[in-house]
Amino acid sequence: MANKDLIKNNEHLNKKQKALGLLLCIAQEVNSSMDKAVRPIKLSPLQVNILHILDYAPKEGLTVNQIKQSMVEDSPNISRALNKLMEKKLVLKRRDKQDQRIVHITITDKGRDLHHEADALLLKAMNVSLTDEDADRLYEVLSKF
Repeated sequence: MANKDLIKNNEHLNKKQKALGLLLCIAQEVNSSMDKAVRPIKLSPLQVNILHILDYAPKEGLTVNQIKQSMVEDSPNISRALNKLMEKKLVLKRRDKQDQRIVHITITDKGRDLHHEADALLLKAMNVSLTDEDADRLYEVLSKF
């Protein structure tokens, strides 16, 4: 875990620097918690993100580029993650009938079920006790970045 007290108690940092430092610590902690939360179902947070995108995609699926554009975080490992999801039979790839260069990716029923299980695990792991007012203020502040 990140040592947030080092930032909070550092007299050489101003409030903005402390806020950014705490934000980086929290991001690191959240990433670590997400990794641990989905480890039991043998998925990475990147794979969960892909399943999430495909679960809400049109029935015909999405191309790799469309998935990349929908990602919250840039990742060079999309193709590798998709191949692993395919091996697990969580997604299907099929070539476009008109243009064989285009590959459409769709989620399987097994992938959809595992996505929902992953979401439940992530929500449980990310249980943060914020009031609605705190959440509104935090959202407002984070939206400034």
